[in-house]
Amino acid sequence: MQHFGVSRFTVRAALDALAADGLIKRYRRRGTFVTARPEGAATWMVTSLDDLVFSGFPTPPILLLAIVSECSSEASGALGLEEGTAALSIQVLRKTEGGPYAYSVIHIPTTLAERLPADWQLRLEREPFVGLVANANATAVHKAVQVARATVAAGEVATLLDVPEGMPLLMLERTFSTRDGLALEYAQIFCRPDRYRQIIEFRSTAGDIREGL
Repeated sequence: MQHFGVSRFTVRAALDALAADGLIKRYRRRGTFVTARPEGAATWMVTSLDDLVFSGFPTPPILLLAIVSECSSEASGALGLEEGTAALSIQVLRKTEGGPYAYSVIHIPTTLAERLPADWQLRLEREPFVGLVANANATAVHKAVQVARATVAAGEVATLLDVPEGMPLLMLERTFSTRDGLALEYAQIFCRPDRYRQIIEFRSTAGDIREGL
């Protein structure tokens, strides 16, 4: 409190967030301690749209491929495009010290992608890609929809994640859009369950929720 010039309530809220993220642990009558992160585990906490956009992953992306190609039915549906329409497809890999933990295929409508800055690939390490797309098109990210489902590793996905074919994976389908409903990005993210953990915190915006209210 003295060091940062904040109230006891602010310090307690900050410690609550760290505890929810698994970075500290509280023990009754012993105190609060920093916890060790599991070896090779990729963990991040999501409490808001900003978290998802600006710090959705703990490590920067490794760009594998960026090419304009025909959309899949899933991508065209999410982006509101006619099936078979071309879009910018970007493939990225993410690694920790223990190895790869996530492989993503990102789709951007060509009408939005063509306005990206010339150095966008270099800026990926320090700026979120959807943020680059939004800024290049003079708009903002307003909503994100994420669907999580089980899948199995196959082909190139199994090779890149260094897992045997048929191993269970978690796939996240994530769509970002503007306030007026324009889809900015659709991504399919394949995650190794032994190296991936995402914490989502839900908070009430109307105070304590009580039965019957």
